[in-house]
Amino acid sequence: KKLTNVPETIVRFTNHTTLSLAGNKLSSIPESITALKHLTELDLSNNRLNSIPEIVIQLVNLTELDLSGNNFYFIPGTITKLINLKQLYLNNNKLASLPDFIATMVSLSEIYFYGNLLTSIPESISKLSNLTEIGLGGNLLTSLPESMSGLINLKYLALSYNQFTTLPACIPQLTNLIVPDLNGNKLTELPESTGNLTKLAELYLESNKLATLPGSITQLTGLSKINVKENNSLKLSPSVKKFIEDKKL
Repeated sequence: KKLTNVPETIVRFTNHTTLSLAGNKLSSIPESITALKHLTELDLSNNRLNSIPEIVIQLVNLTELDLSGNNFYFIPGTITKLINLKQLYLNNNKLASLPDFIATMVSLSEIYFYGNLLTSIPESISKLSNLTEIGLGGNLLTSLPESMSGLINLKYLALSYNQFTTLPACIPQLTNLIVPDLNGNKLTELPESTGNLTKLAELYLESNKLATLPGSITQLTGLSKINVKENNSLKLSPSVKKFIEDKKL
């Protein structure tokens, strides 16, 4: 049975560090949840919340917060009070933009905004220097700010199913990147500077409009997987073709 209200008996769980109320029909969160002062992980995904509950902001020890699959149109400034937050999941909401103040949440290491309505990313995101994972798939992005090149700890970047026609200039500068997911865009080519990404282990380029791959891709000696399916005009140079075949990619 799906909950429409959080039972008041929740106050008995004062020593719990994790709480999942995912997959219910909750439209609000009661004040009694603040009794759970030791909570570090809270999952409120797939409910009927229309805004991020202010009461949740009082749970200042949270390190992981999942608010995916609700009906959020914006992120309130009060979220910056969650100074210990490392992982923030807001997939499948109705966010059209990310606020500049997200840059003050410097503890963040993983942010996921899959399946929203984002058309741009704020320049200030570059201040989140601890970020190792960013999920931005399934939005309406055509570009990324140059400043993102400063995210030197970034290892995973998901940009699948957006509207990119060229590779954002910041990406070849993310030299610790291990997995970029660029499936389902409108990329026609990759720059030679793609070869700078020498730590790449996987490269996802399925369902784009690629006509060729740069020769520098043969410098990516750590690649264990590359997906270039559904690029119907793709023609590979002999050296690139041999590189891919030799690695059985």
